[in-house]
Amino acid sequence: MTIVPTLPPTPASRPRRTGLKGLLAVIFWCACGITATQLAWPFTLIATIGPSATVSAVVDALSGPSVQTQILRYGVIPQVALFVWAASYVVLTVTRSAKALTFAPILMALWVGISIYCQFGIRAVLTPDGLSVETLPALLPSMLAQVVGAVAFWAYFKQADAPRAFFTR
Repeated sequence: MTIVPTLPPTPASRPRRTGLKGLLAVIFWCACGITATQLAWPFTLIATIGPSATVSAVVDALSGPSVQTQILRYGVIPQVALFVWAASYVVLTVTRSAKALTFAPILMALWVGISIYCQFGIRAVLTPDGLSVETLPALLPSMLAQVVGAVAFWAYFKQADAPRAFFTR
Protein backbone atom coordinates (compact mmCIF):
# COMPACT_ATOMS: atom_id res chain seq x y z
CA MET A 1 0.00 0.00 0.00
CA THR A 2 1.31 3.43 -0.90
CA ILE A 3 1.43 6.30 1.53
CA VAL A 4 -0.50 9.37 0.50
CA PRO A 5 1.35 12.56 1.44
CA THR A 6 -0.52 15.07 3.52
CA LEU A 7 -1.35 18.36 1.90
CA PRO A 8 -0.46 21.66 3.49
CA PRO A 9 -3.43 23.42 5.05
CA THR A 10 -5.46 25.60 2.72
CA PRO A 11 -5.45 29.35 3.22
CA ALA A 12 -8.97 29.22 4.64
CA SER A 13 -7.96 26.81 7.40
CA ARG A 14 -4.79 28.65 8.42
CA PRO A 15 -5.08 30.92 11.43
CA ARG A 16 -5.20 34.54 10.39
CA ARG A 17 -2.23 36.57 11.56
CA THR A 18 -3.02 40.09 12.59
CA GLY A 19 0.42 41.63 12.50
CA LEU A 20 1.38 45.13 11.51
CA LYS A 21 1.37 44.88 7.73
CA GLY A 22 0.08 46.57 4.64
CA LEU A 23 -1.40 50.03 4.86
CA LEU A 24 -1.43 49.87 8.65
CA ALA A 25 2.36 49.43 8.64
CA VAL A 26 2.81 52.31 6.20
CA ILE A 27 0.76 54.62 8.44
CA PHE A 28 2.70 53.46 11.51
CA TRP A 29 6.12 54.08 9.94
CA CYS A 30 5.02 57.48 8.61
CA ALA A 31 3.88 58.39 12.14
CA CYS A 32 7.27 57.23 13.43
CA GLY A 33 9.00 59.49 10.89
CA ILE A 34 6.82 62.48 11.81
CA THR A 35 7.53 61.91 15.50
CA ALA A 36 11.27 61.54 14.93
CA THR A 37 11.60 64.66 12.79
CA GLN A 38 9.58 66.76 15.20
CA LEU A 39 11.77 65.58 18.07
CA ALA A 40 14.97 66.17 16.11
CA TRP A 41 14.75 69.94 15.74
CA PRO A 42 14.80 70.87 19.44
CA PHE A 43 17.63 68.44 20.11
CA THR A 44 19.55 69.83 17.15
CA LEU A 45 19.03 73.33 18.43
CA ILE A 46 20.12 72.30 21.94
CA ALA A 47 23.24 70.64 20.57
CA THR A 48 24.06 73.71 18.48
CA ILE A 49 23.49 76.60 20.88
CA GLY A 50 22.92 75.02 24.30
CA PRO A 51 19.85 74.48 26.48
CA SER A 52 19.42 77.98 27.92
CA ALA A 53 20.00 79.68 24.57
CA THR A 54 17.49 77.31 22.97
CA VAL A 55 14.74 78.38 25.36
CA SER A 56 15.54 82.04 24.68
CA ALA A 57 15.66 81.51 20.92
CA VAL A 58 12.31 79.71 20.81
CA VAL A 59 10.59 82.27 23.05
CA ASP A 60 12.03 85.16 21.03
CA ALA A 61 11.07 83.54 17.74
CA LEU A 62 7.47 82.86 18.79
CA SER A 63 6.75 86.13 20.60
CA GLY A 64 6.29 89.58 19.19
CA PRO A 65 3.90 91.39 16.90
CA SER A 66 5.95 91.27 13.70
CA VAL A 67 4.64 89.59 10.57
CA GLN A 68 7.42 86.98 10.66
CA THR A 69 6.61 85.86 14.19
CA GLN A 70 2.88 85.72 13.47
CA ILE A 71 3.52 83.54 10.42
CA LEU A 72 5.90 81.37 12.44
CA ARG A 73 3.29 80.88 15.15
CA TYR A 74 0.65 79.93 12.59
CA GLY A 75 3.15 77.53 11.01
CA VAL A 76 4.21 75.87 14.27
CA ILE A 77 0.73 75.21 15.66
CA PRO A 78 -0.26 72.63 12.98
CA GLN A 79 3.15 70.97 13.36
CA VAL A 80 2.54 70.54 17.09
CA ALA A 81 -0.93 69.11 16.39
CA LEU A 82 0.53 66.69 13.83
CA PHE A 83 3.21 65.67 16.34
CA VAL A 84 0.53 64.95 18.95
CA TRP A 85 -1.33 62.75 16.46
CA ALA A 86 1.82 60.92 15.34
CA ALA A 87 3.24 60.33 18.82
CA SER A 88 -0.08 59.12 20.19
CA TYR A 89 -0.58 56.87 17.15
CA VAL A 90 2.87 55.33 17.64
CA VAL A 91 2.20 54.69 21.33
CA LEU A 92 -1.27 53.27 20.68
CA THR A 93 0.06 51.03 17.91
CA VAL A 94 2.99 49.70 19.92
CA THR A 95 0.67 48.89 22.82
CA ARG A 96 -1.98 47.56 20.41
CA SER A 97 -4.58 49.56 22.29
CA ALA A 98 -8.14 49.37 21.02
CA LYS A 99 -8.43 53.08 21.83
CA ALA A 100 -6.49 53.75 18.61
CA LEU A 101 -9.63 52.96 16.62
CA THR A 102 -11.30 55.97 18.25
CA PHE A 103 -8.52 58.41 19.09
CA ALA A 104 -6.39 58.24 15.93
CA PRO A 105 -9.19 59.40 13.57
CA ILE A 106 -10.35 62.09 16.01
CA LEU A 107 -6.82 63.48 16.43
CA MET A 108 -6.37 63.43 12.64
CA ALA A 109 -9.60 65.44 12.22
CA LEU A 110 -8.42 67.91 14.87
CA TRP A 111 -5.14 68.34 13.02
CA VAL A 112 -6.98 69.10 9.77
CA GLY A 113 -9.18 71.67 11.48
CA ILE A 114 -6.19 73.35 13.13
CA SER A 115 -4.22 73.30 9.90
CA ILE A 116 -7.03 74.89 7.89
CA TYR A 117 -7.53 77.57 10.54
CA CYS A 118 -3.80 78.36 10.53
CA GLN A 119 -3.72 78.54 6.72
CA PHE A 120 -6.40 81.21 6.86
CA GLY A 121 -4.46 82.90 9.68
CA ILE A 122 -1.29 83.08 7.62
CA ARG A 123 -3.23 84.43 4.66
CA ALA A 124 -4.87 87.05 6.89
CA VAL A 125 -1.46 88.19 8.18
CA LEU A 126 -0.12 88.50 4.64
CA THR A 127 -3.15 90.33 3.27
CA PRO A 128 -3.25 93.94 4.49
CA ASP A 129 -6.94 94.42 3.57
CA GLY A 130 -8.04 91.23 5.32
CA LEU A 131 -9.46 88.04 3.90
CA SER A 132 -11.60 88.17 0.79
CA VAL A 133 -13.34 85.82 -1.59
CA GLU A 134 -10.16 85.62 -3.68
CA THR A 135 -8.39 83.95 -0.75
CA LEU A 136 -10.37 80.71 -0.94
CA PRO A 137 -9.22 79.51 -4.41
CA ALA A 138 -5.59 79.80 -3.35
CA LEU A 139 -6.15 77.73 -0.20
CA LEU A 140 -8.77 75.30 -1.49
CA PRO A 141 -6.46 72.68 -3.09
CA SER A 142 -4.40 72.09 0.04
CA MET A 143 -7.45 72.18 2.32
CA LEU A 144 -9.30 69.73 0.09
CA ALA A 145 -6.32 67.35 0.03
CA GLN A 146 -6.07 67.43 3.82
CA VAL A 147 -9.80 66.82 4.27
CA VAL A 148 -9.81 63.95 1.75
CA GLY A 149 -6.80 62.36 3.45
CA ALA A 150 -8.38 62.66 6.89
CA VAL A 151 -11.69 61.24 5.66
CA ALA A 152 -9.88 58.32 4.03
CA PHE A 153 -7.97 57.69 7.27
CA TRP A 154 -11.20 57.90 9.28
CA ALA A 155 -12.99 55.50 6.89
CA TYR A 156 -10.07 53.05 6.94
CA PHE A 157 -10.10 52.93 10.73
CA LYS A 158 -13.90 52.65 10.95
CA GLN A 159 -14.59 50.27 8.05
CA ALA A 160 -11.53 48.16 7.23
CA ASP A 161 -10.86 44.80 8.83
CA ALA A 162 -7.10 45.24 9.29
CA PRO A 163 -7.21 47.97 11.95
CA ARG A 164 -9.95 46.21 13.90
CA ALA A 165 -8.12 42.89 13.74
CA PHE A 166 -4.79 44.44 14.78
CA PHE A 167 -6.00 46.65 17.60
CA THR A 168 -8.55 44.26 19.11
CA ARG A 169 -6.34 41.16 18.92
